[in-house]
Amino acid sequence: MNWQEWIVIILVILCFGEILRRIYLFFLRSKENDDPCANCASGCELKDLLDEKKKKCRDKPVKPKKNCCG
Repeated sequence: MNWQEWIVIILVILCFGEILRRIYLFFLRSKENDDPCANCASGCELKDLLDEKKKKCRDKPVKPKKNCCG
Protein backbone atom coordinates (compact mmCIF):
# COMPACT_ATOMS: atom_id res chain seq x y z
CA MET A 1 0.00 0.00 0.00
CA ASN A 2 1.21 3.47 -0.74
CA TRP A 3 1.06 6.50 1.54
CA GLN A 4 -2.18 7.85 0.02
CA GLU A 5 -4.11 4.74 0.99
CA TRP A 6 -2.82 5.01 4.55
CA ILE A 7 -3.96 8.63 4.76
CA VAL A 8 -7.43 7.69 3.51
CA ILE A 9 -7.68 4.87 6.08
CA ILE A 10 -6.62 7.24 8.88
CA LEU A 11 -9.17 9.87 7.79
CA VAL A 12 -11.98 7.30 7.68
CA ILE A 13 -11.06 6.06 11.16
CA LEU A 14 -11.00 9.63 12.51
CA CYS A 15 -14.40 10.42 10.98
CA PHE A 16 -15.90 7.24 12.41
CA GLY A 17 -14.43 8.05 15.82
CA GLU A 18 -15.92 11.57 15.75
CA ILE A 19 -19.36 10.19 14.88
CA LEU A 20 -19.17 7.73 17.78
CA ARG A 21 -18.02 10.50 20.15
CA ARG A 22 -20.95 12.74 19.22
CA ILE A 23 -23.46 9.91 19.69
CA TYR A 24 -21.93 9.11 23.10
CA LEU A 25 -22.09 12.76 24.20
CA PHE A 26 -25.71 13.03 23.04
CA PHE A 27 -26.78 10.09 25.19
CA LEU A 28 -24.62 11.27 28.10
CA ARG A 29 -26.40 14.64 28.09
CA SER A 30 -29.77 12.91 27.86
CA LYS A 31 -28.92 10.68 30.83
CA GLU A 32 -27.88 13.67 32.95
CA ASN A 33 -31.18 15.44 32.12
CA ASP A 34 -29.35 18.17 30.25
CA ASP A 35 -30.79 19.54 27.07
CA PRO A 36 -29.43 17.24 24.33
CA CYS A 37 -30.30 19.85 21.69
CA ALA A 38 -28.56 22.81 23.33
CA ASN A 39 -26.02 22.98 20.50
CA CYS A 40 -28.44 22.41 17.63
CA ALA A 41 -28.29 25.12 14.99
CA SER A 42 -31.87 24.62 13.84
CA GLY A 43 -35.11 23.53 15.45
CA CYS A 44 -34.92 20.16 17.11
CA GLU A 45 -37.91 17.84 17.22
CA LEU A 46 -36.50 16.03 20.23
CA LYS A 47 -36.28 19.32 22.13
CA ASP A 48 -39.93 20.06 21.33
CA LEU A 49 -40.96 16.64 22.63
CA LEU A 50 -38.88 17.13 25.78
CA ASP A 51 -40.45 20.54 26.46
CA GLU A 52 -43.94 19.14 25.88
CA LYS A 53 -43.29 16.28 28.30
CA LYS A 54 -41.98 18.65 30.98
CA LYS A 55 -45.08 20.82 30.56
CA LYS A 56 -47.39 17.83 31.00
CA CYS A 57 -45.56 16.77 34.16
CA ARG A 58 -45.88 20.24 35.68
CA ASP A 59 -49.58 20.50 34.83
CA LYS A 60 -50.50 17.06 36.21
CA PRO A 61 -50.97 17.02 39.99
CA VAL A 62 -49.43 14.14 41.90
CA LYS A 63 -52.06 11.95 43.57
CA PRO A 64 -51.16 10.45 46.93
CA LYS A 65 -51.05 6.66 47.02
CA LYS A 66 -53.75 4.91 49.00
CA ASN A 67 -52.61 2.78 51.89
CA CYS A 68 -54.55 -0.48 51.97
CA CYS A 69 -53.38 -1.41 55.49
CA GLY A 70 -54.04 1.84 57.32
